[in-house]
Amino acid sequence: MVNFMEKIKTKSMIEREQKTSYRNFNVAVYCPVMNINNITDFEDFDRKFKLLYGNVKIGRAYLECYRGLIWCDKEQLLKVKSYFERKGIATSGGITTCGAGDNEGFESLCYSNPEGVEILKKAVALNAEVFDEFIFDDFYFLNCRCKRCVEAKGNRTWSQFRLDQKKWITEEIVMKTAKEINPDINVIVKFPQWYEAFNETGYDLKMEPELFDCIYTGTETRNPVYAQQHLPKYLSYFVMRYLESAAPFRNLGGWFDPYECTYNITSYLEQGYLTLFAKAREVTLFCLGSLISDPTYQTFVPALGQMFEEIDGYMGELGNPVGAAAYRPHNGRGEDNIHNYLGMCGIPFEACVEYPKEAEVVFLAESAADDREIIDKMKQSLFAGADVVVTSGFVRKLGSAFEEFANIRYTERKAIVSEYADTKDNGLTVSGKYTGSGKVLIPQLDYYTNDVWELAAAYGYHNNFPIVIRFRYGQGHVGIITIPDDMSQVYQYPNQVLRVMRELLSKEMPVVIDGPAMVQVFAYDNDVVILRSDLPYDESISLKLAESYTGVKDLISNGEIKAVGGSVPLRMTPGVNYILKLQK
Repeated sequence: MVNFMEKIKTKSMIEREQKTSYRNFNVAVYCPVMNINNITDFEDFDRKFKLLYGNVKIGRAYLECYRGLIWCDKEQLLKVKSYFERKGIATSGGITTCGAGDNEGFESLCYSNPEGVEILKKAVALNAEVFDEFIFDDFYFLNCRCKRCVEAKGNRTWSQFRLDQKKWITEEIVMKTAKEINPDINVIVKFPQWYEAFNETGYDLKMEPELFDCIYTGTETRNPVYAQQHLPKYLSYFVMRYLESAAPFRNLGGWFDPYECTYNITSYLEQGYLTLFAKAREVTLFCLGSLISDPTYQTFVPALGQMFEEIDGYMGELGNPVGAAAYRPHNGRGEDNIHNYLGMCGIPFEACVEYPKEAEVVFLAESAADDREIIDKMKQSLFAGADVVVTSGFVRKLGSAFEEFANIRYTERKAIVSEYADTKDNGLTVSGKYTGSGKVLIPQLDYYTNDVWELAAAYGYHNNFPIVIRFRYGQGHVGIITIPDDMSQVYQYPNQVLRVMRELLSKEMPVVIDGPAMVQVFAYDNDVVILRSDLPYDESISLKLAESYTGVKDLISNGEIKAVGGSVPLRMTPGVNYILKLQK
């Protein structure tokens, strides 16, 4: 950690600490090489740039020198750099390490080919000559399978080959070249938002934060359904916290774009809100050309300015983010984005790349089962009195090893369900009959009656299946949540089931919401809570408060709402942020 903290105090980092374009954060714009090369008439460019600069307080511009075999020469870089700096806008360099592409998706540079290595070295050297800081756009991944790469891979898996090659090019080409030219340079790698596939494409949340000076986070969610990546919106928050845990104090900011957001401008702005709710120090807008020259996105710019002014007004009131400790090891795979699907159900998480030994509530999805020591770590938590909540996928991947805790098996049988029950007596009996918003396909878990307890169940035909199981182990409890085959169908569980899941994971939380899915909760350690609805219609919910609280104060309107029976009723409007201070 000493070395990490020393890295923070580079010249560039000190400047970042001293100046931000807003009171509580900085806003930057990324300028791809094509945009920079197109600036030939600076008076004309200045008129276009006013659309962005007149609406948004820009504090930094990232100026790219290479992308897809297109270069910007040093002379042009210096001219554009000077233009921004005359306006008081700091400048940093940028590189996008992709090839020309062949209409078969994105193409990374090939580092088994000396030509690809030379391109990388040349781009790094140019940045180090012109800037005191530069960033890699999130094309710093490896997906080449050419003959050279196949031969170089040998008997290794593609994942291991790419991780090994990435380590080599980062140490020997990137960092060595940059530091030889400019010893004080700050070299940043931007991680993409698709963290579930990192290791397969050469990204490594253990190795790279140790090699680079700083990291950056992609927070793009765009369209959660009609898009290639189909990412739940909560990811914009979760991935910021996850990468912060991988490089504490050195995750410089979050980055989002307007693409696939024209169906609803709120989807674009939500990326920015959640990035800042996660306490980002800087937000980078991609990209200059799209925002000032493309009619498709120009109308987004005034709304951006309003959003930043709004959140700057209350961001200083937000403490440190808190939530159920969600452990996802750097090499974990499985149940992709389940944390984000559950986050959309009103469960706040604090993401962890290392196992959270001190947490009172630990959440483990299937990816956590890739930690070979996970059984011992769970036992330590449980013997210390913590609760450990796992998913059905976690049980499946551990297999017979889970029998250390209870004889519960993930079977090959499935059930299609739409009606549910909860319990009023900790599982001795089930009660009620609650209808979800659609039919859901779930795996069936085998368990032993009176050894463990159903807190929520789904009805079959003259049968029922566990949705939430809990049992005591040591001084703590183990909980199991059944995840549908289509994980997004957790949204279709009725409120009565979601309430059980929320309470299971909210032992440390001052509030629990009572309402349908698609209402997000962001909690902070100073009794501030943010609520945001992604429902397409107004909806009434209740906010159940811990015993020491008597009501809430709305930090936007300054209005106060007293609790009745320990709960505060709220009417949620889609896309509106409710910033609440809990009152004692």
